Order: sequence, then C-alpha cells, then structure tokens
Amino acid sequence: MSTFLSVTNLADLTGTSLATVQKWGESGVYPLRHNEKGKEGFYMEELTDVEPVRMMLDTHWDEEFHVAPLRDYTSVELFAGAGGLALGMHLAGFRHVLLNEVDAMACNTLRRNHPEWNVLEGDIHNVDFTPLRGKVDFLSGGFPCQAFSYAGKKGGLNDTRGTLFFELARAVREIQPKVFMGENVKGLLSHDDGRTLEVIRNAIKELGYTLVEPQVLKAIMYQVPQKRERLILVAIRNDIYEQGFRFKWPEPYHRVMTLRDAFFSGELFRDNVPWSEGQLYPAKKARVMAMVPEGGDWRDLPVEEQKQYMGGSFYLGGGKTGMARRLSMDEPSLTLTCAPAQKQTERCHPTETRPLTVREYARIQTFPDYWEFAGSMSDQYKQIGNAVPVNLAFAIGRSLIRLFNEIEAQHPEESQYKEAYRDGRDMLPPQLFEIDMADMHNQYPKSVNIVNNPYTRVRSFANLDDSKNVLICLVPDKYIEPYTNHRAKAYFTGKKFPSTVKLNKLYYFMPYTKGKGIRDLYQIEVARVGTKHEFIEEADDNDFRLVFEIKFVKQLFDDYKPVKLMIWRTFTDTNLRAVMALEL
Repeated sequence: MSTFLSVTNLADLTGTSLATVQKWGESGVYPLRHNEKGKEGFYMEELTDVEPVRMMLDTHWDEEFHVAPLRDYTSVELFAGAGGLALGMHLAGFRHVLLNEVDAMACNTLRRNHPEWNVLEGDIHNVDFTPLRGKVDFLSGGFPCQAFSYAGKKGGLNDTRGTLFFELARAVREIQPKVFMGENVKGLLSHDDGRTLEVIRNAIKELGYTLVEPQVLKAIMYQVPQKRERLILVAIRNDIYEQGFRFKWPEPYHRVMTLRDAFFSGELFRDNVPWSEGQLYPAKKARVMAMVPEGGDWRDLPVEEQKQYMGGSFYLGGGKTGMARRLSMDEPSLTLTCAPAQKQTERCHPTETRPLTVREYARIQTFPDYWEFAGSMSDQYKQIGNAVPVNLAFAIGRSLIRLFNEIEAQHPEESQYKEAYRDGRDMLPPQLFEIDMADMHNQYPKSVNIVNNPYTRVRSFANLDDSKNVLICLVPDKYIEPYTNHRAKAYFTGKKFPSTVKLNKLYYFMPYTKGKGIRDLYQIEVARVGTKHEFIEEADDNDFRLVFEIKFVKQLFDDYKPVKLMIWRTFTDTNLRAVMALEL
C-alpha cells in the first residue's frame, strides 16, 4: 500500500520551500498525485531518490523499537522542564538518579508523575555534582542558549563562562559520565556565523570528550505530529571513543503523523483526546478566525478583514503565515509555542474556532494522557510548549541504549557478573530492573491491552510461524491443573516480572511445569494489567499483575522436555524455531 505525502510535508522533510516542491510536481520531476480527499502530494514509494523519504521507506524503526538495556543505566537530567526529554529517556530504559529544574511548577509536574524521581528544584549554579562522580552512566539536558562571550578568543570552556552551557559542562566535568547529550534549537548551528557552536566544540574537547557530528532531527520523522526541529549534541568520553564505540542516530518512523493521529484513536493513542481546559478567543477574534478555512491563514480573509486584523503588518513584506493560522487535521502541527493564541504564532484548532486545549497541546508533544501538568493553565501551556517531544526523546534514547549495550557487552560493570563473563557462562548480563505493576496500572487504569496479537484472527494452526517469539513461564503446582488439561485461558505473572521481556513481540506462551519442563503451546491473545484477585478470590484487589490471555494451540512435544528456566536470558528473545529445536 502506497503512503501519501502532502506537498507541505515533503517541503518540511527536505527543508525546501513550498514553492520549489510545487514546481517539482508541476514540472514532472516527481509525479504529482491526489489522495482520496483530492489533496495534492506524492507517493513516498515514488520518491526513493529523496534522502529523508528513502530513509523512512528503508527504516529499521520496528527493530530499534525493541532495543532494551542490558542493565540499569543511570542518568542525570539537567534543565528538565516538564519532563519531555526525561520521560523519553526513562521509556528507553534509563534510570534517573537526579533531575534539576529551576521552575517550581515544572518540578511539581515531575514529582506528580514520578514521585520516585529525585527532583532537585533550584538554580543549577548552586548544585554540587561531585558526589555523583563515577556513579552515573549518562547525562543530558536542553541548555538555554544565551549570548556567548568571545573575550578570551580561545573558543574553549572559559569562553562559555556565564552561560548555562558552562553549567552543563561543569556537571560533565564533575560527574564524568560515559556519554552526555545536549539539545537546543536549530538556530544554534548558525548562531554568530557558527562561532557559538565552535566554542561549544572546543569546550567539549577540553572536557575530554569526542563530539559526534551534530544533527538537526526533524520531529515529524520520529512519530511526532509536529513540525519541530532540535539540534542534538552527543559526546562520548575519549577513553570509550578510542576503543571504537560509536553512536548511531535513530532510525525514522515510516510515515509522517498528523493531527488526526494526535486527536483520535489509532497508532499514537488508544483513545480519542480527552477533554481538558483551554484558552478561549475573545468574541472579536473568534469572528475573524471563523472565516479562516482549515489549513489557512490571514491571506484567506476578505481584504478588508485582512487590513483590519493585520494593521500595519498588512503593508509590510513577508508571508507572516503564523498570523490567523488555522491548523490542518491531515498535516502535522506547526511548532508549538508557550501559548496557543499569540497573534504572530496562532495555533487554531483545525475544525473548531478555538485555540488548542492543554491536552491537545500535550498530545502533539506526544505526552501520554496520564501525564499531568501542575500549575495554572498558562503554566501548563508553557511547560508543554518548551518540552522536547517525548517520542523524539524516546527514539534518541533507544539509540543511546544501543550504544551503552555495546559498551556493556565488552565492559560489564556489575561486579556479580564479571566472574560469569570470564568463565564464559553467560553472553550478556541480565537487565536489573523489572516492571512496576502498580505503575503500569496507573498508566493503564482501564486494564487496556498492552499487546493485541494479530494472530488471534488465525483459525488454523497447522502451519505455525516458527519465527515468532515465545514466552516460557513457571506455573506453580497449585495452579497447574488447567494447563495440564489444555483448558487454561489466562496466566498471571508474579509480582516481579522482568522488563527485558518485550511484550509487543510475544506471540506464543508455554507453561513450565516444575520438575518436568515444557510441552504445550498456547497463543497469547492479549497482555494487560490485571489483579491477582481476578483469579484468586481471597487475594488483594490491589495486587496488580501482568495478565496474559491465552488460547491452546497444540501439544508441541509428545512428552515434557526439560529446559533451564532463566527468563531474563534464555527466553527474553526466543523464537518458536529455537524452542522446537530445544536450542535453549
């Protein structure tokens, strides 16, 4: 099935003007098409020589999505804000040991959503990072970019003094993480004809780190329904870089997400956007905005209305396309600002004459619906508008986890695994953290499906797909009877269940009988959050568990086959082919 890409989206992906892209279509450089709604654009499959499009067509996003940490990598987050970057890194597998933020409302947001996070509220100038030296794997932060001083003319660390980058650099010097990351606006690349970035490069070199060539990542390429660009700086400590370890930038998603994806149930969100408070237009402005069509701006108003609304700006040059701007449901949002109804950067709802609500703002930044923002409505808009999109941070985080896994595979740091490595008993150490069932319940309060196995539609199991993954779990003797007789409909996990198990990759389940091994194959139809009380009447109704709803497929072996049950290693990523060959 071909994927449609609007003229506007192709311009955004390529960094080319809309007029140029329209000429490409009109002149036949690329075949101009129309989708089912009559909108002009292109099919991505016909744009294979356009690099960003080719990257999206050839992406390994699905493969990268399953990257999981080999151990509990610790991190420090500076300038944390409302947690867009912090949450993305957390979802990727980092464990935050400290988050610093000066804004009180943003700190309250962080504490409200993750009470276990160590949020240090206050000015970064007053924070002593030396107690964390050698104890933190990763440091990150979106440092504000003030004017740099070049009085020293050395273009190094001293020339950043007085800026917040200097404070990030100080934290790096005091902590000495293996890798650190900074993020900033795209304009930093060209600020002061590139001299600002050169100062930063030299400062990083002085710190003893090697800077990966910086890149501007377009959020629309990473499952974010917003035209936002961020400059990402990743630096690897020299002793690690010299051993050949390299950072690989994240793979893009296979298509561009739109406001329709953000506001309605689908790939991004399970449900339609929930109600929330939002700013309203005064009557005079509402009358004008009601005349603007979806995707339009002030230029679509009658001329007399244009003059009255624009005032003196009407006679000035430039497009001023942010004024009286109504978004389009089938396009990504323009970059969100700290307020949804500023005259120069209007963000009107596509089909209703009103600014975007707080929750709509949050969804465009790919915050989950359970993420609550503290403070007044203005505080909430500000926090969301300043955030790094969660899905962009998540994608970068997975790439960083992959780098840390490569380092860990050669240099395991957990002392209890070093002897095992030397003896060759294990190829990789286990992941050291586990799923928090209560936290999952808070995120999925309706016990919604975490896994929805498309194989549930299959009626015949004569031909099993031996490439699909299998989860093997112990069933205690007191619960074994339904499994022995092939009548089991569900399996509930213990309180501690390792997060190395990739739920969205699981298709099959095999119960492990103590003293015997494995024999019977089931299909996982749904994985969800539940409670032990569902299965054991006297159990606590707040005893949250992970529940697999299963369906018997066949008896895979004539008799039980003994295997060594080590779920964190053997069955984290085991497919049916390996099970049938007993290569466990």
